[in-house]
Amino acid sequence: MRRASIIFFLGIFSQTLYSQVKTTDELYQTAKKLDSLVFNEGFNKCDPSHYNTIISNDLEFYHDVGGITNGKEAFVASIKNNICSVPGKVKRELVPGSMKIYPLYKDKVLYGFIQEGDHEFFHHNNGKWEKSGRAKFTHLWISEDQQWKLKRVLSFDHH
Repeated sequence: MRRASIIFFLGIFSQTLYSQVKTTDELYQTAKKLDSLVFNEGFNKCDPSHYNTIISNDLEFYHDVGGITNGKEAFVASIKNNICSVPGKVKRELVPGSMKIYPLYKDKVLYGFIQEGDHEFFHHNNGKWEKSGRAKFTHLWISEDQQWKLKRVLSFDHH
């Protein structure tokens, strides 16, 4: 019984190890670019103009502090009203080495991927950036009409 449990655990563990893509993989690099569009451009620079092409109309965003945001329009409005109402006062940085990408296939065709990682937030105070928090995130990206769209977001463990 013990041997069977060990074999089962090793099987699950090795599957987890090999299911995420390497940082040199094209899908990882694509995810990195999309992350930059969502956060560096939209969040940090307050330029959500490209959200129309990368955010799904039926986006669902679950935040452990801010609650649920449903739909692209509500998401863009929340960025404009809560983050960009005071430009240059808040920024987000991806924690180096924390991002992992897990491809999703149906009949051996890539239809989506899961992006997970940690990020830190900073507030501009007295001329310098001060760390104000850290959180985990999980994003579900789906290919819609041959374009990657952010469809589901979990933002949690804010501290």
